[in-house]
Amino acid sequence: MVSPMRFPESLCRHAAEALVSTLADKGLVRLRGDKKGVADKIVAAFLLNFRQEEELEKEAERLADEHLKKAPGVDRHRVTQMIKQRLAEERRIVL
Repeated sequence: MVSPMRFPESLCRHAAEALVSTLADKGLVRLRGDKKGVADKIVAAFLLNFRQEEELEKEAERLADEHLKKAPGVDRHRVTQMIKQRLAEERRIVL
């Protein structure tokens, strides 16, 4: 499970600022706004993605628990990952 503690906003901000600076400085992108504004939008996208993945993980665990009641002895981790992958595909969430 991805938790907010695992990917704090400060780490996301650092990655986003480095990405924007590198791409802009090398002329690989043209920014419509300032670097900070673009980096802010990337940080927001990172954090949204992590929250979505965390919610997906919780739902996959809940569904796996229901499934494992009917089929004990199955690898819980494997079932959870399969359910998570399927939910991500259905909801078009990139893991």
